[in-house]
Amino acid sequence: MKAIHYDAEGDILSVTFAETSDQTHTGIELTDNIVLYYNPETGKPLQLILISYQALVQATARTPLVLDGLAKAPTKLRATIIALLQHALLTTFLQVVDARGKAAPTGRLYEVFTPAALQTVAVR
Repeated sequence: MKAIHYDAEGDILSVTFAETSDQTHTGIELTDNIVLYYNPETGKPLQLILISYQALVQATARTPLVLDGLAKAPTKLRATIIALLQHALLTTFLQVVDARGKAAPTGRLYEVFTPAALQTVAVR
């Protein structure tokens, strides 16, 4: 992981896994508040942006968020993103579960929990 930055004024948490300036990158809006940038050539995550971070942490403590942006994506892109969400770098910040709330490496993965790693980021 390269950097974690929290903008208190904008309530935005940005997690950078690798520099994007010299890489091909694309982004997908997983929800209105979560954007994932990745390198489509290597299949590696580059950056995760969480908008309204405080609200996300509190909301996901009660109930998982539906990744409605992922659900709307074409099948091939959805498979790529699901694989990315199971990448070790991302599982530190997001836990993908199935509709029953069970962690699942396969199947229909449209929900996400925010685990303790996000809650422990210094937010002041």
